[in-house]
Amino acid sequence: MSDSTQHSERQSDCTTTESFSDHGIDDAADLVTQTSYRLKAGEQNQFTPDDSFFDRLESAFIWAYLGSVDEPGIPAHVQMAIEDARWFTQDEFEDRPDADLRTEVIPAFYQRIAGFHCVYRDQTSPGSI
Repeated sequence: MSDSTQHSERQSDCTTTESFSDHGIDDAADLVTQTSYRLKAGEQNQFTPDDSFFDRLESAFIWAYLGSVDEPGIPAHVQMAIEDARWFTQDEFEDRPDADLRTEVIPAFYQRIAGFHCVYRDQTSPGSI
């Protein structure tokens, strides 16, 4: 398969559900659910628009990701996607302390991660630059 064919196929599978299929995660809803469970396990049931909350959210996602893949560590493009998604999500919700954690904040965070992941993954694939 040529690099351009592989690149085209990867772009077409880049939905929020399938963004992480190249890491063996077929349904990213599992990442969202596991992130939510990890926050709850850490007694983070409420959203607070501060750095401490977003540290916990980022950490919960990272552990959900690590628990869902067979690869060691987090690839650089995934880490960049998480960091950028955190910044944009924190910016969006900084004036919305009443936002619902489960139905607004976590889904917005994940949608951004998925989008950034698709872009960064495709930028770092062989022959893409």
